Amino acid sequence: MIPIIAQYCMECKEWIEDSDTHKCSKDSWVLADKEMVGIADRLYGMGIVPTTAMWGATELGTAKDHEYFLTLEINLRRRINESVLDKLPEGWKFHWETVTPDQSPVKMLAYTGRWINVGLKSLDERIAELIQEFEEFLDSKDSEAIKAVLLLMP
Repeated sequence: MIPIIAQYCMECKEWIEDSDTHKCSKDSWVLADKEMVGIADRLYGMGIVPTTAMWGATELGTAKDHEYFLTLEINLRRRINESVLDKLPEGWKFHWETVTPDQSPVKMLAYTGRWINVGLKSLDERIAELIQEFEEFLDSKDSEAIKAVLLLMP
């Protein structure tokens, strides 16, 4: 599976065909691949606005389809207090470090990890599993309470 990236509206939950005629505010748009829109929708529903939501897999080593470095990245519109989501699932982390050449701030929630394919599941299945686990983590949170707390924070 190769991620197909496009503009998605988290307000009306539709893919944006024509950005000139789409009626919802651009503040509700995210550049995402189809597998990650569930995470984007859940975060947006909590008041945590993602700007991008994408995954990637880089093959490592010499054996094809054997070892990968997996990344699931969600860039956020603004930095949030980490305690809002509490302890993240294993492999997930907030990234606030400035690493870009222009020193622009990084506001990212990401999963990174090495995965060795021993033949029990495909890469697509592993990515889907990681996404589902994070969606379930987000589903376990009180969206309205998180929204309220975020409104009180600068």
